[in-house]
Amino acid sequence: MQAALLIVLSTLFVMLWSSGWVVSRFAIEGLSAMTLLSARYLILFIVLLLLVSVLRQWRPISLATLLHHLMIGILSHAVYLLAGIGAFEFGVSASLVAFVSALQPMITAALCGLITQEETTPRQWQGLLLGLSAVMLLVSDGYMGGLSAYSLVLPFLAVTCLSIGFLLNKRFELQQLKRRKKQLPVTLILFIHSMGALIVLLPLSATHNLVHFDFTASQWLIVIWLALVVSLGAYALLLILLRHLPSMQVATLGYLVPPATMLQVYIVFGDPISRLDIVGLGIAGAGVYLVMKPSVRGLSAPSVTRVLSVTGVLRKRQQVDIEL
Repeated sequence: MQAALLIVLSTLFVMLWSSGWVVSRFAIEGLSAMTLLSARYLILFIVLLLLVSVLRQWRPISLATLLHHLMIGILSHAVYLLAGIGAFEFGVSASLVAFVSALQPMITAALCGLITQEETTPRQWQGLLLGLSAVMLLVSDGYMGGLSAYSLVLPFLAVTCLSIGFLLNKRFELQQLKRRKKQLPVTLILFIHSMGALIVLLPLSATHNLVHFDFTASQWLIVIWLALVVSLGAYALLLILLRHLPSMQVATLGYLVPPATMLQVYIVFGDPISRLDIVGLGIAGAGVYLVMKPSVRGLSAPSVTRVLSVTGVLRKRQQVDIEL
């Protein structure tokens, strides 16, 4: 895949992903996290069922593969969003949630060697620390005291589950390439992920009698946006990027989420952007550049094979086909 296309996809991913936090923070004022997520993933499940059927992307998969992707769906969709959005209900500010979410690249860098055998270079560690300092600068002013220990644990649980989830997905992709097996369509993978999310969400909602669809028109728009734009669009871009870039480089895009959220809040709600915000945006961009720089040259299929050559699972370059 060409470098320019990867830049476009990365930018689009950051904007769509960050919009999810803006919309969710607005939606949670009128809907519980459980109701919001149950409706969101029911819509996603139905849409993906139709998409996979219309595009004829059903594939035979083993029980082990099915269970693997169900677990990823539980971690990176259900638990991640329940903990992250649920933190809002306990009074955790969006700024603090954004700050904790920005720990994802650091968690990913710490775990990728164990889960995917990918290496992190000293230059990339410098970029990770630089990006983290930018996020701390951007959101530290938004921290609010008086929160319970339980509420503060939720954002950390969310970001840890997301990091483990997409590292498990990356490991599966690397294993498929090692075995020279064709990659599953992204829509089929997301369909299984949505099943995993609903396995958690629906029983919890039914137990607490929280499932209802008595939404206003604006609430329906919010739920549909979260289902189709974020859970379908942003997560699909995440899977595509993971197929073409090392997992730590994809995770580092998370450093751009708080600045992107800041810009969207400015555009939608007119909140002012301070000089400190601009400085933080510049530092975050520099940190991401340091992490991404080693893979800027030759970002086509060799970008994937370079990752595989580091792990010793593939020596020859091969073209990676993406089936949407």
